[in-house]
Amino acid sequence: MTPRNSLVWVRIFTDAAAAAAGIAFAYWLRYKVNPGQLPITGGEIPDSARYVQAAPVVVLVLLGVFWAMGAYRHRRGVQFVDEFLSNLRALLVASVVILAGMGLYRPSRFEYSRLVFVYWVLITVVLLTATRYLLRRLQAARRARGIGADRALVVGWGAAADLLVQRMRMFPDYGYRPVGILADGILEGTELAGIKVLGTSSILEGTELAGIKVLGTSSDLARVVRNRRVNTVFMALTDVSQERLLHLMEACDGVAVEFRIVPSMLEIMTTGVTADQLDGIPLLQFRRGLDIDGWKRVLKRGSDVLVAGLGLLLLSPLLGLIALLVKLGSPGPVIYGQERVGLDGKTFRMHKFRSMRIDAEAPSGPVWASRQDPRRTPVGRFLRRLSWDELPQLWDVLVGHMSMVGPRAERPKFVKEFATHLPRYTDRHRVRPGMTGWAQANDLRGQTPVEERLIYDLYYIENWSLVFDLKILLITLFRVWSHKNAY
Repeated sequence: MTPRNSLVWVRIFTDAAAAAAGIAFAYWLRYKVNPGQLPITGGEIPDSARYVQAAPVVVLVLLGVFWAMGAYRHRRGVQFVDEFLSNLRALLVASVVILAGMGLYRPSRFEYSRLVFVYWVLITVVLLTATRYLLRRLQAARRARGIGADRALVVGWGAAADLLVQRMRMFPDYGYRPVGILADGILEGTELAGIKVLGTSSILEGTELAGIKVLGTSSDLARVVRNRRVNTVFMALTDVSQERLLHLMEACDGVAVEFRIVPSMLEIMTTGVTADQLDGIPLLQFRRGLDIDGWKRVLKRGSDVLVAGLGLLLLSPLLGLIALLVKLGSPGPVIYGQERVGLDGKTFRMHKFRSMRIDAEAPSGPVWASRQDPRRTPVGRFLRRLSWDELPQLWDVLVGHMSMVGPRAERPKFVKEFATHLPRYTDRHRVRPGMTGWAQANDLRGQTPVEERLIYDLYYIENWSLVFDLKILLITLFRVWSHKNAY
């Protein structure tokens, strides 16, 4: 049995156990904890044997719905929030089926408790989430140690391939272990780490790109795949013909290796792509244009006001404590405002708890913070690590300068610099900047390349939904304790 199949069976077993345990807990909660609080139909506690008999049916229905809705499909690189929402949808569908069955099947002189059913749904959500999270962490720990991880090879180089390698290295729990790169050369105009190559150059074997060694050129593909025991090949060749691509793949015939195509154009990664067909012919539809407009903009603004208002109210004790610590920790104001570029390119004052000395930029002018930045105060170092220095931006959201979720607001100096060499950079200003965003949720913070952040920002803008905003907020809350680039 393969590791993938083993994981599927483990998930099936734990889901079945969660559903069965949910019935037992629900019955106990309704009839044993405080049976006198709510009236019981017939005046007597029903026989638990009836619920024991129903348990196998409930478990089979839940597993069948989960299987039909793809909850056991093997997918890499999926956020836990996505997995949770997918499982929640499947559980709700299973609950509707079970509720319908309860209405159709009525044993003589017996009726299943609706309250027990409600308890079962809530308890099963908790148990399923806990078991899935535990399995995910165990699997992530194994993959981080190289156990069960695919040995990955990247063929070609460019912005998309650079981002791919960075994600594989940053999140080893996705299950890819990059063993090397095959690069033919760098053409004039290509950007490496944000710096444009001014002339055609070659990449020598043994050179490192993004911390991964170059093992040769694309012509060495078959040899490297066999010698390095590669499981997955990411084809990231730019301006390559289909014939050349097929030739490289055919050279690996007879070897158990998967090929995955990385889009050669940065635009493809930032544009909505949907699948379609014409009389059986598969098609890819690329959608261009910004997707937060009209009623969607009104809906997003309404949710921002609600969340920011509640946040200021609920977090007021924490805000007061932080203000006191900042005041006692170093001389200077508690909150400072900094000019940033917002909606439609207009500037506004963004507010933060002061985390640096008052004269921090006197010698250097506007610069990004670094990992060991000496300008930070002792309290500021702690605040920046947890991103609590940004909590005053809830006020900026409330008054309409910012949104809870959106691209990061940059300073005018940096915006002018980035806009000169990054196509579509100014598209970020078609929406309000956010306290957090899709780039920050993926730990693209600090001094990570602007090109990579732009990919995530444009993807967010063109694929916006309230569910997407909720997902980003949940990921941010979870990752605030583990951000690697928060400094």
